[in-house]
Amino acid sequence: MRTDAPEPLPPGEVAATLCPACGLCCNGVVFADVQLRPEDDREQLRELGLPLFAKGGRWRFGQPCVCWDGRFCRIYAQRPAQCRAFECRLFQQVSAGTLSANAALLRIARALQKVAEVRRLLRQLGDTDETSPLSRRYARIMTQPIDFGGDEEVVERRSALLLAVDRLARTLARDFLTPV
Repeated sequence: MRTDAPEPLPPGEVAATLCPACGLCCNGVVFADVQLRPEDDREQLRELGLPLFAKGGRWRFGQPCVCWDGRFCRIYAQRPAQCRAFECRLFQQVSAGTLSANAALLRIARALQKVAEVRRLLRQLGDTDETSPLSRRYARIMTQPIDFGGDEEVVERRSALLLAVDRLARTLARDFLTPV
């Protein structure tokens, strides 16, 4: 038996340790919107301040979530079923004892640095809409025509953005997204 393996933590303790340091599933980085499940009470969620919309015949709410205050969900006890069910890969690994909480916090900090770099580049390229999910902000910038004979700084920033998003996507895939 390995004695250096981290101890598994109960889910409540994992959430209290990791989630306030992270928020990537709520702040528009991992998801653009979240689909409600049949068991969700739409009227209750609206009363709690969650703006809902229909898309593809399904009810959803957009990201970044208006109920996320930067550290905590203000409707945590009444949050939608999809939010209750989602556990990122780091959460799962800490819960299982295959990764220490400290190692997970370090990975979260590194991911947040990558997010900050993407946001910085988006702002420099003219997208300052912090109310839109990161993927949509990126798409708005990258779908604009590029003039390779134009402003070299813009071309360089768009190249830097492409690389920064690639680094972030790899980090999200490795540490946060779970297999479907």
